[in-house]
Amino acid sequence: MRNKKKRKEEEEEQVYMRALQNKKIPLLVLDPQWHELFPEYRKTNEIKKREKRLNSLIQEQGQASNNIKEYDKAKKAIMDNIVYNMTDGNEPDSFLKIRKQEKNQKLMADLNNKISEAEDAQRRLPNEIQTANKELLIEAMKVCYEELTNNSEQIRELDDWIKEARNILKEKILEKQDMEMRNDQMYKYMHNLLGAHTVEIFDRYHNIWKKDTGYGVNGGNEE
Repeated sequence: MRNKKKRKEEEEEQVYMRALQNKKIPLLVLDPQWHELFPEYRKTNEIKKREKRLNSLIQEQGQASNNIKEYDKAKKAIMDNIVYNMTDGNEPDSFLKIRKQEKNQKLMADLNNKISEAEDAQRRLPNEIQTANKELLIEAMKVCYEELTNNSEQIRELDDWIKEARNILKEKILEKQDMEMRNDQMYKYMHNLLGAHTVEIFDRYHNIWKKDTGYGVNGGNEE
């Protein structure tokens, strides 16, 4: 079952990689919006792993560029030293110069190997970085789509809840208005029948005041 799930994930990733094949994706780890969308607490272990891999490749590319600059300086220094120690074998210090030239040749050979490795890295790394960047994007999109799916379901539930709440609110408003109208009707009748002074005696006894009934705020029959 586990192997089947893994194969399915690998097949999905191949489909996604083909979809992104001709897309030039900006480096996510250098994009402020990426870090805003995925702060540390939102990153899955897989996102962290792929992000680490991408950062490592970017650092390696930067190191290769710096190395080539340093190697070029060192190569120039060795070449200058080779020229300075050139000898036809007849000088008094020719033996010493020959030894230095042998050392320079070895240094130059080692340096050329290092330059070759750095240049290979410069040729290789851009594609590896783009691949790692797309792999990180795919993993991030999986998280995004999972959250989009969950949010969409909750949004539908909240929409239903809001509609129901609005209907309940509408019913409660109508119920409140009916009660206010009934209070007003009863209070008017009692005022017209008994007068304000007598009604206020009943009000005090029952702890009912005009503001509670909705009647008499804007005036009413006064005795």
